[in-house]
Amino acid sequence: MLELDRGLAHGDEVVVEITDVTDRGMGKAILEAVVGSQREEKTYEIFVRKAIPGDKVRVLIERTRRRRCSGGWIEMIEPSVMRIEPRCPHFGRREEKNKGCGGCTFQSVTYRHQLAIKERMIKDRFKEAGVDTGLVLPVKGMEDPWNYRNKMEFSFGDNADREFALGLFPTGYKYEILNLEACYLQSEFVSRFIPLIRDWASEQQLIPYLNSDGSGFLRTLTIREGKRTGELMVELTTTEASKTSMLGEEVDAEEVIRQFQQFALSTATELGTPITSLYWTRMRQQKGSPTAWFENHRHGKEVLGEELHLPGERALHFDIHPRAFFQPNTLGAEILYREVIEKAGLTPGTSLGTVLDLYCGTGTIGLCMAPFAEKVLGIEMQKDAVENARKNAVTNEIDNIEFFAGDVGSVLGSHEFQSASREKIDLVIVDPPRSGLFAEAVKNILEIRAPTLVYVSCNPATMAKNLVDLIDGGYELEVVQPVDLFPHTFHVENVGRLVR
Repeated sequence: MLELDRGLAHGDEVVVEITDVTDRGMGKAILEAVVGSQREEKTYEIFVRKAIPGDKVRVLIERTRRRRCSGGWIEMIEPSVMRIEPRCPHFGRREEKNKGCGGCTFQSVTYRHQLAIKERMIKDRFKEAGVDTGLVLPVKGMEDPWNYRNKMEFSFGDNADREFALGLFPTGYKYEILNLEACYLQSEFVSRFIPLIRDWASEQQLIPYLNSDGSGFLRTLTIREGKRTGELMVELTTTEASKTSMLGEEVDAEEVIRQFQQFALSTATELGTPITSLYWTRMRQQKGSPTAWFENHRHGKEVLGEELHLPGERALHFDIHPRAFFQPNTLGAEILYREVIEKAGLTPGTSLGTVLDLYCGTGTIGLCMAPFAEKVLGIEMQKDAVENARKNAVTNEIDNIEFFAGDVGSVLGSHEFQSASREKIDLVIVDPPRSGLFAEAVKNILEIRAPTLVYVSCNPATMAKNLVDLIDGGYELEVVQPVDLFPHTFHVENVGRLVR
């Protein structure tokens, strides 16, 4: 047991052994100590960035709150047997130059062990909530856990040396950009394209937007890729300014965009991946007002085409607008939606009466379920997402699905919904945000009394709490299948099947 003259505080150094991982991917250690002249016994929870179970590290304490402390390791005394050399040159501690990228959490762990860590995270949250952990299956991983993302947003700004930068923020930072030379989450093309765009913008002496004081012009560069279609969308986002600086002189913003467009199109073609859609988006961000985006379509198609390949040799096509949501991992989403279909008890040739898709977003899950049902009804709070869902239904010539915009409780009680549902609901699918279901939403679901409920979640902690309420309300949890949609990060999706 460690002896301390006083309680742990900012700037202290302690040696700990990591035994667990938090929901946010930080290593966790328990430190037993005897404190002060009164020799009071205290137990501290120590949370350490970029540490994994089995590591023995010296930690610099940066924050303390009661007996919960966090910081980064400054010395690796004994590495975990799971630890490997990360593939990306930017992975590591943010204290090291050009490292600490916030895009990945577990690149220093073998992929097999990543899946094991995530399974343990899920079971720990379930155990804390009193849910049977034996119902959680091993995590389904990806065949190839690299280059899987179909969308990433890269920020312009300054790096640690106050030089022009284009890349991602280091973990926990919001005023400093890590200049990316490579990224293994998107395609190889992106790793080659981003440095060339950065060098061109720097040579033109363009001014990056700075979060620290709100000055500058260039904000972000967003790249979307159709993993099934090969299409490519590039979106440059700037401030609303009509004038900016280029090569030290004031010029029209339109001239900067014209030259950017010319360079981006020719560069992408030379790299072997032509841009099929290019946008210039001006962003308005003012205190007291909602953020607004003004899109200017500059080249090619107005949307990015992408497909999801599903059971029964079916393919759903999606036209993705710059503001539209689509699962960032196309191939992983296919695995996830296959699990939803399976956990719903559906197979080719079977048919249900009415399926209710709650928190349906742009309608992806509902569209996947449509071939197995007489009718699918989707409810979503965001009106623009509902409009996008309706367009997706038209694009795929699916006519047995209807979407409603509004709060779940209000829509369920509306005359319009009652007329559409008519008979009982045979299956409810719920895919809530990370915050999970609020008490009123759980009450609404229980009142539907559907024989089967499929719960899709990106947050094991809130899912576990909701499962307790659903079980208390008359459902039985049969199984939970985790799916690794985001390798090398702490995120994990879960698909649970409940029956009355």
